[in-house]
Amino acid sequence: MAEKTKTGRRPVKKARADIFNDIKRLADRFQDAIYHYDLESRNFLFCNKAFIEIFRLPVKTGRRISVDKVMTSIHQDDRGIMLHAIGKSIEAGLSKGEAQYRVAYPDGTIRWLQDRWIVLRNRKDGRPLSLEGFIRDNTEMRIADTQLIQSRQKALIGSFIVQDGKFRYVNPEFVRITGFSEKELMGTDPLDLVHEDYRDYVRQNAVLMLKGHSDTPYVFCVRDKNGQTHWVLETVTSVAHEGRRATLSYFMDISELRRMQGNLSALGLMIGTISHSLKGCLTGLDASLYLIETGFYRNKPARIEEGIDVTKLMVDRIRKLVLDILYYAKERDLELETLEVWRFAKDLAESMEARIRAANITFETDFSKNIGQFRIDGNILRPALINILENAMDACIEDQRSMTHRIRFCASGDADQVIFEISDNGPGMDDDQIHRIFQLFYSSKGTKGTGIGLFVTRKVIRQHGGCITVESKPGHGARFVITLPRQLVAASAPLKV
Repeated sequence: MAEKTKTGRRPVKKARADIFNDIKRLADRFQDAIYHYDLESRNFLFCNKAFIEIFRLPVKTGRRISVDKVMTSIHQDDRGIMLHAIGKSIEAGLSKGEAQYRVAYPDGTIRWLQDRWIVLRNRKDGRPLSLEGFIRDNTEMRIADTQLIQSRQKALIGSFIVQDGKFRYVNPEFVRITGFSEKELMGTDPLDLVHEDYRDYVRQNAVLMLKGHSDTPYVFCVRDKNGQTHWVLETVTSVAHEGRRATLSYFMDISELRRMQGNLSALGLMIGTISHSLKGCLTGLDASLYLIETGFYRNKPARIEEGIDVTKLMVDRIRKLVLDILYYAKERDLELETLEVWRFAKDLAESMEARIRAANITFETDFSKNIGQFRIDGNILRPALINILENAMDACIEDQRSMTHRIRFCASGDADQVIFEISDNGPGMDDDQIHRIFQLFYSSKGTKGTGIGLFVTRKVIRQHGGCITVESKPGHGARFVITLPRQLVAASAPLKV
């Protein structure tokens, strides 16, 4: 009888029970909930202590726990999510599944759970038999994420989350900067907002920062919904968003700071440029006074006449410099008047003809009396076009080639617009000079120019609703085309450039 006891079924059952208890004790040490759910009986055949604690089950719960006892603890709004996820993983023949849901307790406490499982199937027919899984309590992480999102919502700096190359979250400040609504931004590519010239730069710097190879914020340009550009400072870092890897970006609008820096740089450059130009004019005045003085003492009228001509030239340069600076520094509304195009062009040509011919340059004009009228502010458009004529004259004077230099000034028009053309056969410009010629303080004349004239000229033409283009090649002169509307649709607020 004793022999039978040692080899019979009762000791085997005891051994199995011991193994089960060992597994149970081991499982109870896990912080995550562990379970085995039988699909046919709809019972949990195994669970650990964490599972019992999460679903507030009686401590003396037996081995079989009805799914109904567990479902009552799941938030009523999330029960459907849980059942749908299980049904999908079973019906689709998948080997695993997951779901996020909440449990709600009678005292109003909420816990957020991340439930992941594997599907065990019959080896012969693939029929699903049971689920084995674990449940992680993400409540603290969820609370931290919620607090972080709330802080971002109130932040004075823009922020957004990108996942799979699309916006998944944007805060109100980011919405304000871009001008797009949250609905318009969600699901779109962030690079669509970046100015096309900076997209590769942004992509490269973001990758370097995400890999930990750089911690320096990068500056680039974006366009808002209205097409306006903004300078922004950005940093990025890796985060988890809804359980998956994502990128969190902080996004600061520094357009005003860039404008202030630009103004300070422009101010310093302007002071230096003006000082240099005035110094040159004063040197010219000293020379003219010397000519006049020695002419009187030595009774040489030709020298006196030369000194007076130089004085007039220096005074004219100073007057032009002051007018350009005043127009650049202070915006003003247009004072429109209706003028005959041919008379305006004729007066402008006559004011320059003597100076151009005195420099031994041929001056040709082409405009008739039937071009019609246009509404302009002659007080600022006239000197704007003179700037171009003077530049053409200076280019021809500086050209060392032995040839007959020529400047041509034409005016034409149609029913809607007036076109002025100013061309010369001087040394011309390369592509780099053409791209920079209208920039503030850039001068193709080197130290002889201020770099203000053509900048102001383009500004005046744009304020009239027109445009200016230039065509040139080295050794083949230059051609400026100014197109102006006959009637300015809105005599507007001053144009800011």
